[in-house]
This record gives sequence, C-alpha cells and structure tokens, in this order.
Amino acid sequence: MSSFLTNQNQIAYANTIEYRVVNGNSVNFRKGPSTSYESLAKLNKGDKVEYISTSNSWTKAKYNNQTGYIYSKYISEIETKIKYVNCSVLNVRSGAGTNYSIIKTIPNGTEVEEIAVVGSWSKVKVGTTTGYVYNKYLSEKAVVSTVKKYVNCSSLNVRKGPGTDYSIIKSIPRDTQVEVISTNGGWSKIQVGSTVGYVSSKYLSDTKGSSSSNGSSNTSDSSAKVDKLISFAKAQLGKPYVWGAEGPNSFDCSGFTYYVFKNSANITLPRTSKEQSNYGTTVSKSNLKVGDLVFFDTSGENDGNVSHVGIYIGSNQFIHSSSSKEKVVISDFSNYYNNAFVRAKRVL
Repeated sequence: MSSFLTNQNQIAYANTIEYRVVNGNSVNFRKGPSTSYESLAKLNKGDKVEYISTSNSWTKAKYNNQTGYIYSKYISEIETKIKYVNCSVLNVRSGAGTNYSIIKTIPNGTEVEEIAVVGSWSKVKVGTTTGYVYNKYLSEKAVVSTVKKYVNCSSLNVRKGPGTDYSIIKSIPRDTQVEVISTNGGWSKIQVGSTVGYVSSKYLSDTKGSSSSNGSSNTSDSSAKVDKLISFAKAQLGKPYVWGAEGPNSFDCSGFTYYVFKNSANITLPRTSKEQSNYGTTVSKSNLKVGDLVFFDTSGENDGNVSHVGIYIGSNQFIHSSSSKEKVVISDFSNYYNNAFVRAKRVL
C-alpha cells in the first residue's frame, strides 16, 4: 500500500485543539462543574470554545484564555463539512499526528465528513470509521485522477452503465482519446468531451492506431511487450522496499508494478494495489500468462481484500517488491501465496 503522507515524518505533530460551539444564549461559563460555581462569563449561540473533556453532564473547555465548565446540553460539535480525498491514497490515523497508528486507508475521491480541524489535521468520519487525516489532502470538491486511452475499433458504443443491457448514449470513432475514470469487470467508466459513460475495456488502448483483433502480428507485438516488461522488472531485483516509493531506486509493492508498466510498456496503472486489482481483464489463476498482475491478501486471514501485488513471470513464480524481504525479489506460489491469492488481472 502507498500514501502521500509517507513524506510527512518531518512535520511537527499537530496541536490537538478541538473546538465546540455554544448552541444557546446567555449560557454560563462556570469555574467548576456545578451550578454552585460562579459564572466566569455569559456565552451566546455560535461562540466557539476549545474543548477539553466531558464528565457527567458538564463539559470542560477554554474560552478567552480561561478554563471553565459549560452544561453539556448547551454545547455541540461544530457542524460537519463534506470533503474529498485529493491524493492517491490517504491514511486515516487514530490521532492527530504521524506517530499514531493507521486504522484505515481511503482512495482518491473518497467522500469524508470533516468533524473538526486539529491544527494541520482533520478529524473525519468515513463510513463507520472515525479518525484523523492530514488536511492538506482534503478538498472541497472531488478530484479524481484519470488515465488517457484511445479507441482501438472502428466505432465504440458509450453506454449509460457497465453492460450491453444499458442504452447507448454515444458512439465514438477509432483513435478517439478518452479519459478513463475507473475500470471494473471488463468495463471502463470514461469521459469524452462532456459525456460520461461506460465502454468495454478491451476496445481501449494506450496508443493510437492499435487494433482489438487477435491477428498474428498483434500476438507477436504482445509477446515482445511482455518480454520487454519482464526484462525491465528483473532489472529492478534487489532494489529496496520503501513504503510509498515508486522508483527509480526503491519501491513499495504497487509502486513497483506502477513503475515497471509505465516505463517498459507505456501503461499507467492506478497507484495502489487495491485500485490496480480493478484494472484490466480478470483471469483465473489456472489461466495465468507471463506479465499478468497477481494480487494477494497479506493482512491476515484471506477475506478477499487486496493488500499486495506482483507480476507473474511463469513457472509458478512472480516478481514483487516484498516488505518482509525488504527488496524486490522473485517468489514461488508457495502455500502462503496460494492461500493469500485473491485475483489476477491481464493488462497487456
């Protein structure tokens, strides 16, 4: 897995100030957690205080450099804002700093609820998970990265959904450039001009002038591409594993596959192993060919979630950047990797 936060280790850990808002008028800000304590100030609806803690029915807070207590029914969390992840993969941590553990990773374009701003960090909720993210990587609008492809058939139907049962909304000619937003199950969500729809992925290529036919010339070209890719991948053997790195001197697992495909085959894969596992055509393990991407669940018991990727090189072996070996290595499909195998994708 990868994250754009891996280079933030030099950032000082964030000031963990969290704010709450007063929801009533003439609310007493008292010296202690009881009506028997004198009032330090009267607060009104919309006033913000620095939240410290809550005990029983009282909230301890700071206002105008004074520490006091507010009856909890008169204080609320600041209304949440909807934000979107604007990097490839973003770590959600248990606290506001890189010293806190990662509890979840979320991909580009994910919608989150921003609950509070804590210095350079935001407390967010995504699904059932609440944690902290570096707020440099949140935007007011969704920013989804795309990959440019070209139509490789005489005319390609753009449909309303991912299947031939959906209606055709547009037909586009050979060599039309499209932006691929996402790929899943043999279908690609694309944008061409102002039109957004779905096309069969097999009719898209990385370069103009490509053909979807399976003639001998194409087979020969494909074989040459695979040979070049594997040779380039093997040239990286021994280079160190570094989480978040994508070459040329070090890699994490998906950084390695991203680098190899981009520099040897001119194919720009999505950046993370999970995203890559939804790219290309799904093939069974029994039908693997050299150059196929192979995906694994290496995070405990295999429940189908992808956390690791490599490239199949034949003879029941694959090449990958291994965190346990701390470098790029060739591994066999041993019992471990057989049990961890999730799926394979054919891109070439």
